[in-house]
Amino acid sequence: MFETGTIRIKTTQVTTADSRHEQRMVEAPSFRMICVAVITSIAGSFHFGFNLVLTNPSQEAFLSFMNQTLAKRFDGGLSDNTLQNIWSFVVAILFLGALAGSFCIRFIADWVGRKNGLYISIAAGVLGGGMAIASKFIPLFELYIVSRIVMGWSVSVSLGLSALFLSEASPKQNRGAVGMMTGTCVQLGTVCGSVVAMPQIFGTDDLWWCIYATEIGIMLCFGAALPFFPESPGFLIQRGATEAATKSIAYYYNCEEVEAQKHLNEIKEEQKNSTRKFKMMDVVIKRSLRDKAFIGVVVTFAMSFSGVAVINAFAFEILKDTGLNVLEASLANDAISVVSMISSIIAAVIVDRNGRRPLLLISFAGILFCNLIIFGLMFTFYQYGYHVLGFILICFICIFTFFFALGPGPLCYFINAELVGQAARSAAQSWASVIQMLSRFVIVTAFLPMKNQLGEAWSYLILFVAPVAVSLVYLYFSLPETKNKNPFEVEEAIEDLPKFPLCGGSRRVYDRKQSEQMVITRQMQLVEDYGSIESLSYRL
Repeated sequence: MFETGTIRIKTTQVTTADSRHEQRMVEAPSFRMICVAVITSIAGSFHFGFNLVLTNPSQEAFLSFMNQTLAKRFDGGLSDNTLQNIWSFVVAILFLGALAGSFCIRFIADWVGRKNGLYISIAAGVLGGGMAIASKFIPLFELYIVSRIVMGWSVSVSLGLSALFLSEASPKQNRGAVGMMTGTCVQLGTVCGSVVAMPQIFGTDDLWWCIYATEIGIMLCFGAALPFFPESPGFLIQRGATEAATKSIAYYYNCEEVEAQKHLNEIKEEQKNSTRKFKMMDVVIKRSLRDKAFIGVVVTFAMSFSGVAVINAFAFEILKDTGLNVLEASLANDAISVVSMISSIIAAVIVDRNGRRPLLLISFAGILFCNLIIFGLMFTFYQYGYHVLGFILICFICIFTFFFALGPGPLCYFINAELVGQAARSAAQSWASVIQMLSRFVIVTAFLPMKNQLGEAWSYLILFVAPVAVSLVYLYFSLPETKNKNPFEVEEAIEDLPKFPLCGGSRRVYDRKQSEQMVITRQMQLVEDYGSIESLSYRL
């Protein structure tokens, strides 16, 4: 008992000192670091957002292409419902490729490095885009399906590697601001994809291939700048390239070699304290990790089933179905993407000034409210056909987008790391990525067939209201505050949550001494699982 209490005191002292040190060092990123972050993110994570929405406003062009290529085999073509059901699967298959890519990120990053790995993902993206263009002129729709899988793999690897590269290249005091650039460029990609794919620009039967030509051009232009950047210091230190790592630090930190040497020693110490790495199955087997990783998975599940996947993929179609014409739906779709990007910038400012728990609970409550209103507007339009309801729907989708960008949008990418700690970060995030990609695949595949059978309003209600409501209740009783906390302190925060009998038997203990004993027991289990106290005292 005495030793355990000593562990807790020492850890608190270490982390409090670290916190004061970090507060003193907070400063704005240098101009050089901002340029590196923008170029790397546009070469990488930008294309995830671009591919999420490019099939949205140009859906009619792709359906026409699919019908023309399949007509020869099915005696004149397929029915509209059959075409939509097949198209729903084709849109969703991007996430199967992304799922495969998420399992390759760690291997590629450790094999060739973070920057060189981006070359591989860009090459795969160019290949996928080239296959999509070739499918137009052969013509062969099956080749387009394969191109979606390849592009999904590419954007997933690009998203993961660009985030990892920037995390390791940026100074610690700038890491949060630089890291948010990844999410901001995803939203920038949705804006560019929505505009380029408009029926008034390239989203037509003859010109849809230009959407992919545009993306290939962006990839190559910004990818061409990557050779001028050094590899990330973290990877170079892992490989034992001390001299190259020192030069890399001097470049990214914009400092002299003497100061770079000090930063080098700090990074080495960080890596030494984080030598224990957990695999994905360890997160399932070890209870000290499993319970908290599950909370992170629920956040990701609720984010996926919030409705954002369908809004990204089918907003144009939804708006047309509620009375807007093609031009109005196109402009509204662009406006939604712009609001999403602006909201992500605002979230970058808010996210570090407020706790994770209130942001997530408030944003999910706002999303639930918006989804109920969206269902009501859809249902009312089908009953009475009021044209004005389409414009009201645009407003509530924009409000929905703001709530999404305020909480689950950025937080789902790092809440897992804060819950389980540094050593289990990669494994917990891998599970969250698997859940996200599988959920998006299921949702996008199911939405159009459900819409054809049940109607758009009821499909939206079933898919996006009940899952968010259940997740919100669970998170209220299970999600601890994680801001500036290490795994020890997270355990204490869990015990202070509101009590609900169905959310874990350990919380039924109301005696304070017994409650404290249970916290100490779980903290000792953490020490046993991690193997050292130092790795647990690290604040993300």
